[in-house]
Amino acid sequence: MSNKPNRQFFLICLSIFFLIDTSVFSQQTNCTLNRDYLWGFDNYFNNKDQSLQTFIKPYRSADMNLITDAAFFFLRSSRKRQLEEKDKKYKNLLEVAPLLEAKIGYESGSSSRLFNDLAIGGNLVLKLGTKFGFNLKAYGGQATFSSYTDSVIKQTRMIPGIGYAYLSKYDSLNPQYSYQYFSGYASFSPNKIFNFQLGRDKHFWGDGYRSLFLSDVAAPYPFLKITTNIWHLTYVNLYAILKDATNSSGFKKDWTNKYATFHYLGWNATKRINIGLFESVVWQGKDSSRYRGYDINYLNPVLFFRPTEYSLGSSDNSFIGFSFKLKLFTKQQLYGQLLLDEFLFSEVKAHNGWWGNKQAFQTGFKSFDLFKVKKLNFQTEFNYVRPYTYSHGSVQQNYGHMNQPLAHPLGANFMESASFINYTYKRFFLEAKCVYAIYGGDSSTSDYGKNIFISYANRPNEYGNYTGQGYQSQLVTASLRVAYILDTPMHLKVELGFADRVLTTSYATAHTPYIFFGIKTDLCNLYDDF
Repeated sequence: MSNKPNRQFFLICLSIFFLIDTSVFSQQTNCTLNRDYLWGFDNYFNNKDQSLQTFIKPYRSADMNLITDAAFFFLRSSRKRQLEEKDKKYKNLLEVAPLLEAKIGYESGSSSRLFNDLAIGGNLVLKLGTKFGFNLKAYGGQATFSSYTDSVIKQTRMIPGIGYAYLSKYDSLNPQYSYQYFSGYASFSPNKIFNFQLGRDKHFWGDGYRSLFLSDVAAPYPFLKITTNIWHLTYVNLYAILKDATNSSGFKKDWTNKYATFHYLGWNATKRINIGLFESVVWQGKDSSRYRGYDINYLNPVLFFRPTEYSLGSSDNSFIGFSFKLKLFTKQQLYGQLLLDEFLFSEVKAHNGWWGNKQAFQTGFKSFDLFKVKKLNFQTEFNYVRPYTYSHGSVQQNYGHMNQPLAHPLGANFMESASFINYTYKRFFLEAKCVYAIYGGDSSTSDYGKNIFISYANRPNEYGNYTGQGYQSQLVTASLRVAYILDTPMHLKVELGFADRVLTTSYATAHTPYIFFGIKTDLCNLYDDF
């Protein structure tokens, strides 16, 4: 079949793309999760006189009303649009805008290849008064990927962060996949205390690059979120419907439902100190003996899951965690997370490597306007996750969704350091990144605790376990990229970059450098450094 109709369609959509002006912002809709656009928020709200809790993302556009200066180009442009909107006499507004992803790259090394990505879609925003907002994003495309990403797709049948990979053109070396992505939600705020959101989207809970609680690594999923802000407290209830796709057939008809409930309570203890309590539970929708569905016991908005588990006589996969953020001076912050999957003090104290000591922690540092240079930012963080964390005896109850982790993309059994430095000048954005990780890989017959999508019942040892056990691997990913923002409200940018991935094991070293160029609408974060 000829590609000429597809090319004509693309050119028409591209022309329309640049003719549409998106000037509407609903206060109840969410801001993008993309990190490039969040630096200005973090910079502004790091001030000790600002009380917004930045742990829960995405932010709502209503949070932007708190901003009084132009800390970042995105904030300046969006703030101007919001002020213009306030002057309008009508309150009900509708915005329709296109979405675009057009990217090409070249990978050198042992397996030289070209890869590309072309996707087109639309974004709809509806505002009804000041209390209700609706947002729908949808697009579809076709792509070939770098050798590493392609290996992940072949193993999981998922495009990382997107969803199911449909094989559209078979090529043993460089297959082409088609994909679909859609997210949307309705948001309602009856007053300044409560916000209710119902839809299908991603979430990120944390102040770092990674989150050990809940990240945006996986594809979007259906959810109900209730946010309560009162006094110095922020309390969030998140109810989600997830998919277990570990069935060996790989067909969508064989996926099974699983469910999750997440709670987070954040407290501004002082103007500079924020601490938080996290808990979550994941359970399968059915087993060989019964159908559970969404267990009504986990719908209670105020509870601790362990007592509920015991009262149910269940072995669901539950977690608790603690977080902190400390605002240092005017332009620095420390942050961290501690997650407990299992915790038996006597075993921890014994230092005997019991497999059930499943814990993780994160610590990080950010500095804004580094060396007093405006919009020069630095971040570094360390993540540590013990073997078998996030996994479960029942594969359907692991801490994942559609074969992708809900927390860290490396799964478990690793140590990782990630550092960034970026600079913004007018509409230009430049960033250098380096991520270094040490992990222990699994074999086809032994589970050393990295892969969260297999049952921990296959573990070889009860004691003597340690982080990094298994097949020793060192991973270094470094990148340098520059972007030019074409339109900030649409999150449209042109990007050019170079990246290098080096994986070293006891058997070999895989060195994969590549360059990429593209024009795209930033909707979310897509990770390739794992």
